[in-house]
Amino acid sequence: MKALQLSSFGSPADVVELAEIEPDDPGPGQLTVAIEAAPINPSDLMLIKGVYGVRPELPAAIGAEGVGRVIAVGDGVDPSRVGERVLVVPTLEQTTWRQTTVLDERNGVPVNADGDPMQLAMLGINPITAHCLLHGYTKLAPGASVAQTGASSATAGYVVALAKHAGLRTLNVVRRADSVTPLLDAGADVVLVEGGDLADRAAEAIGDAPLELIIDAVAGEPVAKLASLLKAGGPIVSYTARNRQPLNIPIVDLIFRGLSVHGYWLNRWLASTPQATIVRTYRELADLVDNGTLATQVEATYALADYREAFGHADRNDRHGKVLFTFQ
Repeated sequence: MKALQLSSFGSPADVVELAEIEPDDPGPGQLTVAIEAAPINPSDLMLIKGVYGVRPELPAAIGAEGVGRVIAVGDGVDPSRVGERVLVVPTLEQTTWRQTTVLDERNGVPVNADGDPMQLAMLGINPITAHCLLHGYTKLAPGASVAQTGASSATAGYVVALAKHAGLRTLNVVRRADSVTPLLDAGADVVLVEGGDLADRAAEAIGDAPLELIIDAVAGEPVAKLASLLKAGGPIVSYTARNRQPLNIPIVDLIFRGLSVHGYWLNRWLASTPQATIVRTYRELADLVDNGTLATQVEATYALADYREAFGHADRNDRHGKVLFTFQ
């Protein structure tokens, strides 16, 4: 069986290798899953570079999320699960950049056997993150305004789709002018390019109603400029450290207006949330993938053997879609 393995931390093209390994048999309570598709996420590349929230013991198998078919089960697992398509929950207890993987039964969530495997493969990290960011920190009624920075990312696209589904308005801040039209076409209400007058343009766009939530993906000045428009006591939630920038919030807003700052990490949410809630939430999101509410552009797919090209493509700043490994 072919699998990608990490030998040391550094540049992905230099420290990852394609290995031939013996497949494991499923133990009690486990499933063996033949992977159909597995995305490459910024968090995967950060882990390989050694700048993520965890560092696996080396050498290590890699790849956090994906979708596949159950091909074998261990003792105590219903044999009828063989043939079932499952989402691999990205707990980092099992890996997906390999032809088959073994996982505990609780980490294989059944999804539509006839659905788009690439869209379902991307369900594990970005859509659940978008859902938690929107609904985990404040109660938002239909019509509420939500702002997000770094709005050209895949996660931000899911925020737009889920917000629209819930009747929320989104104000989206991007770095490049060429990101504006695609976001508007995808259902964003307002898209603004970063700049010194961001606060004034954002205030004009939202009118009298304050922002009720700020979702942050870039830190730095854009968040500071939006903070003045957030309602008193409102939350700011940061969910990625990719840019390694400090979060700048005016101290007067923290003290006198009671704004709150939070950090979100999916691994922490998975570890602290009841299993029934995790499964229910993924199933609800999978239904939205099936009916077309949730989807993101796929820019390219690669075989495992072409991993160097895949990593280079996934790490490009000018991408307009996701990069995945696919398996015959």
